[in-house]
Amino acid sequence: MHDDDRALRDQLRAADPARGLPPASPTWLDHRMEQIMTDESSSTRTVTPEAPRRDFRRWRPLIGIAAGLALAAAIVAPLVLGGAEPTVETLQPPIGGGLASGSCLVLEPATVAAQQQAFAATVLQIQGETILLEVTERFTGDVADRVEVAQVDAVTSDFSGVPFEVGQSYLVGAVDGTITGCGVTGADSTELRTVYDAAFPG
Repeated sequence: MHDDDRALRDQLRAADPARGLPPASPTWLDHRMEQIMTDESSSTRTVTPEAPRRDFRRWRPLIGIAAGLALAAAIVAPLVLGGAEPTVETLQPPIGGGLASGSCLVLEPATVAAQQQAFAATVLQIQGETILLEVTERFTGDVADRVEVAQVDAVTSDFSGVPFEVGQSYLVGAVDGTITGCGVTGADSTELRTVYDAAFPG
């Protein structure tokens, strides 16, 4: 060995930080190699990711629920919105007074204008002897949305009244809660409408 090699080796030994440590155990190297091999085999192991769990929810009959909510809304809405029931008024049929229809005077606009209540209406229904009128136009007086009146009896009446029929429209006059006959009340014809228009001009 050359002197230069020996001098270099001495310098390396002097610079070795582990020169003051005791010599390693003969089994240390084998133990360390076993640890390294174990770590490498663990790092190369294939890990299968866990599949995400599905959140299965029980199906609900949404159509049935929607229908139920719609029905509830239809029932509750009029109450919440304050949908008022139509007002109903009762009038008496024409009083006979012993006069036949042929004894009635010719109808004048002044006679119609003297009515306390005057309105146009359509017959909604007839139940027994009771007529239900739906008011469509008001000429004078306070008139409810609907009016009930007894059907004219063809046997006991003086024939000055008008028999009402379902679906037909009428012009009606009344005084003191009693429907006026003798042509004041009748089917909504062109002739009677002309008299009412003259009695209650625009």
